[in-house]
Amino acid sequence: MKHMQKHMPFLIGMRTFKTALACALAVSIGYVINSPYPPFLAIGALGCMESSITTSLRSARDMIIGNLVGALLAMIFVMNFTGYFEITCFIGVIIMISVCNFLHMKPTITNLACVVFCCCLKDIPASGTIIYGLLRFRETVIGTVIALAVNMLIRPYNGAERTRKGILSAQQAMLPLLKERVLLGRIPDLRDLRKHINQLDSSINILLDERMNISLKKSQVAYLRGCQQLLWKMRDALISICSIDTTPSPSQENLARMKQIGLTSDPEEQTENILTGICRAEDTTVFNYYLDIFLDSNEYLNELIHM
Repeated sequence: MKHMQKHMPFLIGMRTFKTALACALAVSIGYVINSPYPPFLAIGALGCMESSITTSLRSARDMIIGNLVGALLAMIFVMNFTGYFEITCFIGVIIMISVCNFLHMKPTITNLACVVFCCCLKDIPASGTIIYGLLRFRETVIGTVIALAVNMLIRPYNGAERTRKGILSAQQAMLPLLKERVLLGRIPDLRDLRKHINQLDSSINILLDERMNISLKKSQVAYLRGCQQLLWKMRDALISICSIDTTPSPSQENLARMKQIGLTSDPEEQTENILTGICRAEDTTVFNYYLDIFLDSNEYLNELIHM
């Protein structure tokens, strides 16, 4: 199973499934209420399906405000500038984006609000009634409510265990990088590590921001926050060690501590030192200072992550 997941070109996650379900339900309800344009309900559903309930509520609020502005602006333009669709579309989209940016809405919400504006601008004259824009706004609100219900009732996001495993994975990934720098005298590439930790930071921020999910306990989030801070210390210490442009020697105490966690070098692993420069006493002191911080943080994280 793991092998298949690793090599599949794409995976259908729970958020993808819930988004598709919300859209299908929204369109179905559109037919039930005899909506002349059911996709407007799907637009509302698409705008607020987020990773957490709290984020979904914020997106729903922004979606409703943005769509209302779009519908009202289209109605104003149709009443005053009939027959100038291209010009009003150009000016209206500029106004829409400016308003949404002023309200600090996400780009996806802004884009969907502009879609509603353009559709209303085109369809209001054909509908024969100026309140067409408000009817379309009503439908996007219905779609938004449906998406919120789906997100709240069907397996609300709780990424605590997944985040814990991600922290453990990042911790384990740092150990060979430390060995490469300290024992083999090479400077490892830390780009993948930085990317991994940035993704973990984003996941933890989502959990910290969650207020509505009763399945997520505050103790879980506090525990993960503590693990994250220790991981940061390991990352910062490793970056500092890799920033030293000479090859200081680790102290015997630190060598012994590295050996305890399985970090040793075989003679065949030794290669010609690619770094140059004279190692000063200050370099050795700084080198072992950060190495000690890394090993301490790794030890504390091992105790905390396996609690």
